Amino acid sequence: MSTDLIVLTLNEIDGLKKIMPQVKKEWVDDIIVVDGGSTDGTIEEAKKMGYKVIMQKVKGHGGAILEGFNASTADNILIFGPDGNHSPDEIPQLIEKMKEGYDQVVITRFGKTSVNLDAGALDGFGNRMFAFLANIFFGGHFTDTLNESRIITRKAMVELNFDAMDFSSTQQMSIRGLKKRQKIYEIIGNEGARIGGKRKMHSFRVGKQLSKQIIKEFIFWKL
Repeated sequence: MSTDLIVLTLNEIDGLKKIMPQVKKEWVDDIIVVDGGSTDGTIEEAKKMGYKVIMQKVKGHGGAILEGFNASTADNILIFGPDGNHSPDEIPQLIEKMKEGYDQVVITRFGKTSVNLDAGALDGFGNRMFAFLANIFFGGHFTDTLNESRIITRKAMVELNFDAMDFSSTQQMSIRGLKKRQKIYEIIGNEGARIGGKRKMHSFRVGKQLSKQIIKEFIFWKL
C-alpha cells in the first residue's frame, strides 16, 4: 500500500532545516508540504529541498490536513510537523504498524513511558482530560486524542466526513474513528522541544473548541 507524508508548515524554517534531512525519502511514496502562508523562507527552503509545496487555501490546522489529503492519491496519508515536537523515527514506526490492518495509528505523547518537553502542566492536564472525555463518551482507550502525528487510510479518512478546520481537527479524527468503529492503535512516543518558530496553539481558545466539539459529536452521533 502506498503512503504519502503530509508535512504541515507555517513559519517553520528552523525546524524544516534540522528535521527534514532526517526524513528518508524512501520511507514514503511522496512528501507533500502544505504551507499556511509562511513569510520566513519556509516555502523557498522546502522547494530547495526538492519537496512539492501546496499553498493552503482553507485556513486552520484541519484545513491544512484536508489540503494535504486532497493533494495525495496514496492509500495512506501520514501527518507530520517539522517543528521538533515529532521525531522522524515515528514515520517508519507508524507505517510498519499500519501493515497489520489498522485504520489509524497514532503516536501518544502521554503514554506511561512518554517524555514531554513542550507541553506545560496546563496543556498536559488538558490533553489527558480530553482523552478521558472521548473515552467515556465514545468508548475508546486513548491516552492522546489530539496528536497530529498519525497515519490513516484513505478509506478511513473518507468515512470520517472530516470537517473540523481548526485545532479540533485531530480530536475529530479520533472521536469519529471511534464512532465508525475503526481499528485504531496507539504507539507510545515522546514530544520533543520546539525548534524555532512560534507555538500556534492558544490553550484556552483551543480548549473551548475541543469542548464544543465533544458535546456536538455526542448529541449528533450520526455522521
